[in-house]
Amino acid sequence: MNRFRYFKRYRRIIATLMRHGFGWLVVEAGLGGLVPFHWGLFGHARRQERYTGPEHLRLAFEELGTTFIKLAQILSTRPDLISPAYAEEFTKLQDQVPPLPFDQMEAVLKEELGPDYGERFAAFDPEPMASASIGQVYRAILKNGKAVIVKVQKPGVRETVDQDLAILENLIRRLSQRAEWGKTYDLEGVFEEFSFFLKNELDYVREGQNADRFRVMFRDDPRLFIPTIYWDCSTARLLVMDEVKGIKVNELSDDTSLPVSRHRLAVTAVEAVFKEIFEHGFFHADPHPGNFVIRADGSLGLMDFGLVGFLEEKERASFLRFFYALVKGEAEEMIDALWDMGITGPYATRPALKRDLNHLVFQFRESSLKELAARDMLREIMAIAYRRQLHFPADLALLFKVLAMSEGLGAMLDPEFKLFAFAEGYLREQYRALFSPGKIARQVEEDMVNLVQLGRGLPHRLSHLLQRVEQGDLQFTLKHEGLEKESEKIARALNALTVSIILTLFLIAVGIYILAGHFMGFDYIWVNILLGLMVVTGFISLKILFHFWRGR
Repeated sequence: MNRFRYFKRYRRIIATLMRHGFGWLVVEAGLGGLVPFHWGLFGHARRQERYTGPEHLRLAFEELGTTFIKLAQILSTRPDLISPAYAEEFTKLQDQVPPLPFDQMEAVLKEELGPDYGERFAAFDPEPMASASIGQVYRAILKNGKAVIVKVQKPGVRETVDQDLAILENLIRRLSQRAEWGKTYDLEGVFEEFSFFLKNELDYVREGQNADRFRVMFRDDPRLFIPTIYWDCSTARLLVMDEVKGIKVNELSDDTSLPVSRHRLAVTAVEAVFKEIFEHGFFHADPHPGNFVIRADGSLGLMDFGLVGFLEEKERASFLRFFYALVKGEAEEMIDALWDMGITGPYATRPALKRDLNHLVFQFRESSLKELAARDMLREIMAIAYRRQLHFPADLALLFKVLAMSEGLGAMLDPEFKLFAFAEGYLREQYRALFSPGKIARQVEEDMVNLVQLGRGLPHRLSHLLQRVEQGDLQFTLKHEGLEKESEKIARALNALTVSIILTLFLIAVGIYILAGHFMGFDYIWVNILLGLMVVTGFISLKILFHFWRGR
């Protein structure tokens, strides 16, 4: 990559990190009390309490814009990569920025729909409803009188994101090559997942396709409303869909009049999230209250389908087992489910993980699990995951965030709503369905087909294997974890022993030479010989030590 291609962006990133990153380093070094960042002297907002390390880093990401805001949001779902304190702080990042003037956004409309874009609408309000780092949302009316919203991507966003991704990719590659922890945590794999999520969110066609899929999933549920996408007006940078009119859940107040009970709305919202995860394996990965709207007919409207997650059937079954075991407080079953999901790490041993989960279950055993806040329990599980260095697949890591957010969504609709109390009955039914006769029959059928395919291909594979053995092409590699470090210790011990033997023999030889010369009466002659031998022996010793040093 050309080092000077993104010079301006590099300079902006470095300048931001110098300001906020310096604060982060000072706090992490335990010297936060000596530098008054909270006085507002270094570009920070003035306030009474001191800034923490996670706050400094959040401010840096917030100032750097779209890519880093999204990166922090993704990291907040990865308990295997960052500590709970940073994950909690990153959830506070708000993707809300001042809107751009309409003439700049209108340029995008003309590029996507043509100079006569206005002829496609009966009316278009130039005042934006909302503004985020990626795009702005406007109200409009189609020629047929349908009220719609128009989501327009900001000019230059894609180019900036591409630059940031190139810079991050270069940094990640260097860390993976030079830092041992970069290899341990598979930073390149994490970056690829993040890049995939972000590029999908920049593609409004993909977001529209997600909305269409959700609408098909819930077409038989009158309690939910998914807006229709108008593809004749939509492009990769422009999305036109039905306007979801009503009251946003995060705008509710105690005296708000609703067409249905709050408890019913809470059950509808959380049940929708559960169905997405456990029945369809395709879920809305950002179910915050601002994306749910209570409509006049009592149904819930869903919005913003840019960030989604996927789960294969096997992953759904394993996560169902884990969550059901969590609700019942069975640590052993939780561990089995985690192992089935492939969530392991270099230092994650089953006994240690079982001990942590047993402590967690015992800690909450005195209270009724149904009365507990799922967010607290999930936060403790994330802390265990970080401590034991468990590695989570990206979509599975998102699930912990989604479950915590779904509880907040339900509690905002109904303050008495408890996620575990609702989840127990739902999960019990899904768990029974997992072992229904029909399900088992289909699984047996699939296993038989796989077995037949394996049997048909086995002779050919064995023949190929034997040919490689005969030709001497087959090699075996034995790797023992930790053997390299032990070998280095043994080598250092042997080197020290060898040097000690050489020095000991040298001292013994010197003593023998001196005594022999003294008793024979040739002190001066033996002194000269002794000096010569000392030079020769010293030269040999230095040469041996030099070979040791080269062979470290």
